[in-house]
Parts: sequence; structure tokens; C-alpha cells
Amino acid sequence: MDQDFLSNIELYYSPSPIKNDVITIDGDEFKHLTKVMRHNSGDTIYVTTGSGVIYKSEIINITKVELNCRIIENYIYKDNFKNIVFCLPLLKSTDRFEFALEKSVELGITNIIVYKAERSVAKGNKLERWNKIALAAMKQSLRSYLPKIEFKESLKEINNFEGDKILFDQNFVKSINWYADNLSKHSSSSKQYFIFGPEGGLTDNEIQTFSNPIKLKLAANRLRSESAAVYAAAILNSFLVE
Repeated sequence: MDQDFLSNIELYYSPSPIKNDVITIDGDEFKHLTKVMRHNSGDTIYVTTGSGVIYKSEIINITKVELNCRIIENYIYKDNFKNIVFCLPLLKSTDRFEFALEKSVELGITNIIVYKAERSVAKGNKLERWNKIALAAMKQSLRSYLPKIEFKESLKEINNFEGDKILFDQNFVKSINWYADNLSKHSSSSKQYFIFGPEGGLTDNEIQTFSNPIKLKLAANRLRSESAAVYAAAILNSFLVE
């Protein structure tokens, strides 16, 4: 499936298991399909279950609460970012944080950890809202992997995970371009945790949490936290997406 084709479809999501090549859609997606888009039996729609496949399907029946569609064709996609985890800090501005989350998903990031930094002002676990934002961004950008989002109370929890820990600071020497260019040297099973700081950056205490982090700078100029995440996702796209 090429990009021209993708740009001409509307993508729907169903968490329901596929049975005998039939996908069931209910809830808000069902309401949007029938009440807003006014689809009927016989119409062709495109659906993903969030596991890397887009299904070209035909609606075969509609009830008051759900519809069923039969799969006509499968389009399978590779998750180029399966080993990359974006660690986004809670930010003072909810809008700025949600911008970073949304754009990271649109650019293909499929694993996200939201964490509370020492300098984070905002508080609270809002996984339900974050998952809704990620789902909408996945559909809007016509991607087939539903991002996995977790929440951690501090960087100490992230430090316990196996894999490279990548920290960003304006004073570091090596660039993200250097790291992205060498990603092929890393084990295909090795996770890379890209850790972005909040307003004011990471504290010395947080940096010292990691015994042997990879220290990178993003750009020649200083970036806001939300801009840093989007910039990094765009750079990784240019190196990892064929």
C-alpha cells in the first residue's frame, strides 16, 4: 500500500478479536461510522486492531449497537520503532504535553512512558485521556500500531529497565544524528529509552540516576521540551523509515 492510497482513506479502530475474517465495531467508532459518516451495508471501510495491520473490509450488517465487516484484503506494516521508548515528562502546560504526545504518535513512536520529573509541576496519572489522544493520533496519521503508554512516578523506575538510556542536554557533544546513524549496530532486541527533560531540564540528581547513559544534544539551539520530543521523532523517522 503506497502513501497516495493511504491519504485517501479514513481509518477506524476496533479492539475486538477478529473471528472468521469478520471485524466487529461498536462504541464511539460505531456511532461515528453510522451517525456521522453514514456508512451502510455494502460500503468499504478500513479498520485496524492496532497490531500492525490495516484491513480493507466490507460492512455486512449493522445493528443498533454495532456493525460487522468482512475482511477483503490485509495490509501489513513493520513497526520501525518497536525498540524505541519515548519518556515524556509531565509539563506545566497540559496543552504542550499533549502536543508532544500527539505528534510523537503521528511520527510513528509506539512506546511511550510518561513520568514525573523532579521539576515537573503537573501531577496525576491521566492514562485514559492520554490513550484517547494516542488513538486519535494513530488514526489521523493512518498508522496501524496502537501506542503503548505507561506512567512512572520517577526516572528511578525507568532506570530499572534493560536497555540504553539516552539523555538530552544542550551541553552534550554527540548529536542525535550520530546516534540514529548507528542504530543498526544495536541488538534488534535492545530497547532504547529516549528521556526528555521538563521545563528547566533534568536535575543533576536525575542525571546521576543512570550509571552509564548515552548523552546527546538535539540541536544547535535550545528547544522546549515538547519541541525536543517532536524533533527527535522526526530525526529518527529520517533514519529508520524506508
